[in-house]
Amino acid sequence: MYRALGKGTKRIGLVSGVCLLVLAGCAGNKPGTSSAGGGLNDHRQQALFDRDSRNNEDASLGVKPRWIQEQENRQQPENGGRTQLDMTNRHLAKTMGFEPGIASRIADLEGVQAAQVLLTEVNAYVAVVLDGHKPDEEANPDTWGHHITAKGGAGLFGAVEGTPDRISWTENGGLGYGKADEIRKLVLTMAPSHIQDVYVSANPNFVQRVRFYAKEEQERGTFADYTNEFNTMIQYVFPDNGNTRK
Repeated sequence: MYRALGKGTKRIGLVSGVCLLVLAGCAGNKPGTSSAGGGLNDHRQQALFDRDSRNNEDASLGVKPRWIQEQENRQQPENGGRTQLDMTNRHLAKTMGFEPGIASRIADLEGVQAAQVLLTEVNAYVAVVLDGHKPDEEANPDTWGHHITAKGGAGLFGAVEGTPDRISWTENGGLGYGKADEIRKLVLTMAPSHIQDVYVSANPNFVQRVRFYAKEEQERGTFADYTNEFNTMIQYVFPDNGNTRK
């Protein structure tokens, strides 16, 4: 059979080799791996992201709400009536809510001090504090301010020019991929069926801002005003948009 290939054998072998290289390159994006938030490594990447008009935090401009509505109109309802807002950016959320029951189970894991869990239309986001870490001391003070209400407020990414550059999203807070994967699997066993991806981070600034949202919900009854800000923050914490679909 191989002899029948004749002079074309080398050419076919070369093409096959190229194909194998392409497949090997794609393997790094294979679903099923844990996503431990590491953040953008270069401030220039952050600047490029901030210049995207969809990330403008000034609600009066209507940039984000208009774009979100366009994405919603393009998609068909699924996942029990929920809508996949943007197939190219799985981090874009319209609604989110805390899940204290799942968070409590995560906090019971060995080496875990505390956790918060937020569920969106299709994703779960876990902010975890590992033993030996103190987010109150490790996080940037800016993550515990910059309020947004229905009456106004620019939020964490629009209050002061350069604020995102002063906040490090690259610190992993001691979280390794093994522990992140353990948490991911636990969340998938407890989360509703519409949750497809789980993203875990122990970055102290991410942890502190999620704790800030929990405080806002406790005191005001809602933290929905921070939805746009949350979508922006997630791009910093999980810049590779790692897919952890079950």
